[in-house]
Amino acid sequence: MDHIINWALRAAFVLVGLGAGVWIFRWLIHAWRHAEERWPLRIAIGMLLLAVVYGAGHYRLLAQRETIEEGRRAYSQYGDPRRTELRRADVRGWMNDCSDDPAKALAVYRARNGVVERTYPLGAAGANLVGGGPDADERDFTIERLFSEELREPPTLLEKGELHPVGTDMRLTLCSDLTARAWQLLRGTNRPGAVVVQDVQTGAVLAYAATGGPDDPPFGIKRYAPPGSVFKLALAALWWEHGLPDSITIPCPTSIQVTDRARIQNFEGRGIGPVIGPTGVLIPSCNTGAVWMALRMREQLGEQAFIDAYQRFGFEVYPTAEEAPRDTSYRFWSTTSRDFARRMTPPPNRIRMSERTGRAEWAQLSIGQGPLDVTVIGISRFISAIGNGGVMLPPKVEYAAVEQAEEDGEQGVRVMSAQTALKLQTAMIGVVDSGTGVAAQPFFQGTGWDLGGKTGTAQIPGRPDDGWFSGLIFDPQGRARYSVVIYLQGGGPGGRMPASIGGAMTRALVEHQQAAREVQG
Repeated sequence: MDHIINWALRAAFVLVGLGAGVWIFRWLIHAWRHAEERWPLRIAIGMLLLAVVYGAGHYRLLAQRETIEEGRRAYSQYGDPRRTELRRADVRGWMNDCSDDPAKALAVYRARNGVVERTYPLGAAGANLVGGGPDADERDFTIERLFSEELREPPTLLEKGELHPVGTDMRLTLCSDLTARAWQLLRGTNRPGAVVVQDVQTGAVLAYAATGGPDDPPFGIKRYAPPGSVFKLALAALWWEHGLPDSITIPCPTSIQVTDRARIQNFEGRGIGPVIGPTGVLIPSCNTGAVWMALRMREQLGEQAFIDAYQRFGFEVYPTAEEAPRDTSYRFWSTTSRDFARRMTPPPNRIRMSERTGRAEWAQLSIGQGPLDVTVIGISRFISAIGNGGVMLPPKVEYAAVEQAEEDGEQGVRVMSAQTALKLQTAMIGVVDSGTGVAAQPFFQGTGWDLGGKTGTAQIPGRPDDGWFSGLIFDPQGRARYSVVIYLQGGGPGGRMPASIGGAMTRALVEHQQAAREVQG
């Protein structure tokens, strides 16, 4: 259709031009016969001839447009010394993965058809964070773009004296095999989403895969979503932080009447019956039990206890919609790059809550619904704190930041007691062993490692439910080593596809560890 319209417009312009030309020609003949002074007419005729020559030349350019453009591209690549020098000056260092093995580099220079080009072996798998992939030059939210000054920095004093110094290589915490596997699993769901894996003891991001085009901010870092039942972990932490009993019997009926007009029910209307303590609520993900806990703690502890605890856990609390926080501190990441901190700092996890919050909304918040917004990386940081004994660390993508933190003896921020963190870890293992996360089990059985987690299903009006799985991966000695967070937009419930990805990533991490030991051995 566009092609037809284009040619129709061209034809219209040609007809108008021919008509105008005929009219001008007839006017000139008439004026030549009757005018007393003919020198103005001679000037007009000359200008008309120049217009004809210009039109003919322009038509020739349009007719040979493709040939001319092809020659221009070839000249810019091989014949224009300014372009050649510009490309030679833009020599960036390699980006190596967590192993620092050049064979597994994330961004390298390779010869292709006689031309040396910057290539990205992960392709689309790394495009949303590392760079590369389709439309690589249009992506602004990438490590490649945001660390450009560091990658172009000459590595030695001798290189600084060169006309075109080579750049400085950069080692990232991202592991190429884990990121590729995360992308493969995410792409297999055919859903928008993100997968994030962190080392809980250092905060290093080992794998990041997310959907999104070149104009989209990173899905797992900048996009808000309701967390669903994953937020019950924060509710349980609040319970244990205040020393409330583990042995208490908590009702878990099919539904609970919160107000005269508000009723909350369990997923798929299941009635579970009485359970014991917060662990009993977490394993089957009992909505009605969580509501009972939230309302009971509000009566016993007051609203301020919730506000203080959620603030410590990394959730910004605000009282009204007008006061909703939109920006966060640039201290979220541990990084040497101001550009990366400025561009990639996620919006804050936030929850609207105050003394004026109604009973119905309070109940909704207890199950991760209502005015509660989180990012995938924000939840990953919270889950990693649980795995790190209650100590929250800033995420890191630069291996140098990990080394610097070890050298400085980074302490992190304690957001909950070690006892509370251990109880949450135990409950999360129960979720995968016998609760809503059992779909993850077949993927890592026989490895000697274990997986705990919390599923989440967030209901969004007008579209399918979102799905979450937020997990901790335990080594054969029972120590939490890694966090894995999966979010699928429209991919709920969390106990199905997200939990399965969590199990598959557990196996991928085990295989990654085995391969690393073989290399070292």
